[in-house]
Amino acid sequence: MNSATRFLLGGLAVVVALTAVAGADVVWQTGRAAQSRTLRQLQVAATVESELQANRLEELQLHAELLAHDSAFVDYVAQSLIPDPRLGGAIDKVSISDLLQERRHGYDIAMVLDPHGVPMAASGVLFRKAADVQTDLLVTKAIQAQTPTHGTWIDDGQLLWVVVNPLMRGGALQGVLVTAARVDGAFADAVNRIAQTGISFMTQSGANSTSSASSHVDDWVTSAVTARLPSLLKQTEGQRVELIDTGRRATAWVTPLVTADGRAVMISVAADTTLGNVVHTDASPLLLGVGVLGIIGILLVLLQWQRTRQSL
Repeated sequence: MNSATRFLLGGLAVVVALTAVAGADVVWQTGRAAQSRTLRQLQVAATVESELQANRLEELQLHAELLAHDSAFVDYVAQSLIPDPRLGGAIDKVSISDLLQERRHGYDIAMVLDPHGVPMAASGVLFRKAADVQTDLLVTKAIQAQTPTHGTWIDDGQLLWVVVNPLMRGGALQGVLVTAARVDGAFADAVNRIAQTGISFMTQSGANSTSSASSHVDDWVTSAVTARLPSLLKQTEGQRVELIDTGRRATAWVTPLVTADGRAVMISVAADTTLGNVVHTDASPLLLGVGVLGIIGILLVLLQWQRTRQSL
């Protein structure tokens, strides 16, 4: 093997090696940058959800206050909670329920409790037992402090925003008004539109785990999260989770939600990809540049080899 041939082989090997190293570095750096952007976007969804929830609770409180501060409504409730001899000493629950139905605007459920927190009448569907309502922290705090409280309940797997208002007359507690609105798909859509990620709310009450509401989340993602939900619900801080199914994967961020009872999380999910797609689209123009430089390097080696061979 003469010197020209050795130069050709050595030069080509160096150019190919440098091109391969540069290409691998481009793939790694762009992939890392893309993962960081995705993670930040998923975490933004948690902030968006928190702010939108605060707005919805404020709206719910405003609607509830219109009723709780209505002296005619409070007087009617106070009178209706007095045992009526015409009803055999019973309380006129039907009249209260009819009035709640008539005045229920801006929320899904309205309930009147007596001064001890015992449910007396309701409008809307609530599966929670009366004893659980009476001993709920939001209710007991509102009764003891005689000030409004708000929070989140889990009712039959459904997340509810809840506002509890004491009904006061002459400085005395006459009863308690509980209003609640469901966290539904429309709210998940609102978070999705701002954060641009898939959103799913998942709950666990007792041994039951369920998806409460979701937006732009594939069924396989929901199934993958449900299988890991018991462990995810034990976390007290947000965490990244990689979900993998047959030929698919997705990155998710799990945010614990504060509830008065049970456990709940919000899952923000990035668009799923195929497992074989290891090169991020951002790397394509950079890889093209690396390839062009590699070709130029090869051409220069060939040119120098040609001159070296002619000089021999």
